Amino acid sequence: MNENIYAIIQSEYDKMRRDAYERLLLRKREVYSRIPELEQIEGKIAAEGIKLNKMILLGAGAGKGDFSREIAEELSFKIDELKNKKTKLLTGAGYPEDYLEPVYTCSECRDTGYVESGGRSSMCACCRQKLINLMFENSNLRLAQKENFSAFNIEYYPDTVSESRYGIKKSPRSQILEIKESCVKFIENFASPEEKNLFFCGPAGVGKTFMANCVAMELMKRGATVLYLTAPVLFSTINEFRSRSFKDEEFRDRSYKNILETELLIIDDLGTESPSAARYAELLTILNTRQNNNLSRPCKTIISTNIDIKKMYDYYDERIVSRIIGNFNMFRFAGDDIRKIKALREN
Repeated sequence: MNENIYAIIQSEYDKMRRDAYERLLLRKREVYSRIPELEQIEGKIAAEGIKLNKMILLGAGAGKGDFSREIAEELSFKIDELKNKKTKLLTGAGYPEDYLEPVYTCSECRDTGYVESGGRSSMCACCRQKLINLMFENSNLRLAQKENFSAFNIEYYPDTVSESRYGIKKSPRSQILEIKESCVKFIENFASPEEKNLFFCGPAGVGKTFMANCVAMELMKRGATVLYLTAPVLFSTINEFRSRSFKDEEFRDRSYKNILETELLIIDDLGTESPSAARYAELLTILNTRQNNNLSRPCKTIISTNIDIKKMYDYYDERIVSRIIGNFNMFRFAGDDIRKIKALREN
């Protein structure tokens, strides 16, 4: 990934602002045709605002003390009067009072991609998500748009208790309802450093990826940045970054940084990546870095795997398993293969 991605995003925001302005012009034409006086009032507000800004920026009347303040107050009072008159004319004609204000796609950054706070400018959540979406457009992140809690169907989980068949002492239906409740709690407490990460294990086809995507969708609705990667893609991305940055000191790619910093990282199918000594160190770095980041801001991780937690020691270094056990809430999914159930119903 290269710096062209920032140009693409900037172009998107430029278009969003142009569209907002064009929509505003259409509303103005409509209103001015019905209430011509409003166009005159808006012109006066703009003219008086320019005068006031000149006084502030150029220090007009500097050294004249109260006289300068008196003029500024007079201008401010006049602008307020004009705005009140504008509001009365709009509402009196049945329009909302903000009808002649631009409507942005993102009200937080006003379609600029950045927000101001405490005198500092920082990237808006909508811009961070655009960045990640573009960088990982093949990462299946958009699956979450179709897989969400509204599509959750309890009927796919048997209401039968069979420890010999499902490996748990309760029914898969009771189990999944408890898991869903815990996931909702995870979403509600997402910003809390005390809220642990989520570890989903169980056989294939019992809803682990679906549940992770449900959580992702809810958090994206709330403005959190989410990155979904299968384990093979995760380690492939890291290896590519390591290789290219080693050969080219000026190589810059945010892919690896996003893995460490995105507010929710979903690692799906852990254990399906190619076995190598390097994966242990890389995974440990990811878990440690994200856990440290989480102390000051949301930086949570969901891991999904077909490997039972008891067998994790057969696949990974003891330090990695220890991190997972200590920093993740464990959930075992159980039931029949939902994909097969759906296929049978369709046929």
